[in-house]
Amino acid sequence: MSYPQQQSAAVPGQAVPAQGQFLVVACRMCGSVPAAPVTFRGHQGFVIVMRFLSQPGPFCRDCGLATFRAMTARTLIQGWYGWASLIITPITVLINLVRRGQVANLGAPQPNPYGPSRPPMNPGPRLLQRPIAVIGLAVPLVLIALIAFAISQDS
Repeated sequence: MSYPQQQSAAVPGQAVPAQGQFLVVACRMCGSVPAAPVTFRGHQGFVIVMRFLSQPGPFCRDCGLATFRAMTARTLIQGWYGWASLIITPITVLINLVRRGQVANLGAPQPNPYGPSRPPMNPGPRLLQRPIAVIGLAVPLVLIALIAFAISQDS
């Protein structure tokens, strides 16, 4: 059975018909292919309330890594400041780490042959090479050290 060829403009982030029966998933940021349908999460903890953030895909490898690194670094610096946030922040980071693997295993981004595309985002430095992420990781360590110091002074 042969499928009719459809001519349509591809919109980044949407699946477009390619060669009749296959779908090409393009990156929502740049329109490149291949792309994986993942959603990266973020968390901001405030003293009384908290805010959950998300950035839905699909993402190509470079845009996905850039989004993962930005959202996770911001979560590490902004996510610890509330009682429930002390538990939610590490869970959010672990979820992002798992989803990072889905985009990191993709091939190099290529221009979409079925629609518009532009150069992908620059992934930037690795997560632990970003000062904001290192400072964010220090927040719970300092908190644990202060609690241990306070307990040792009560004895």
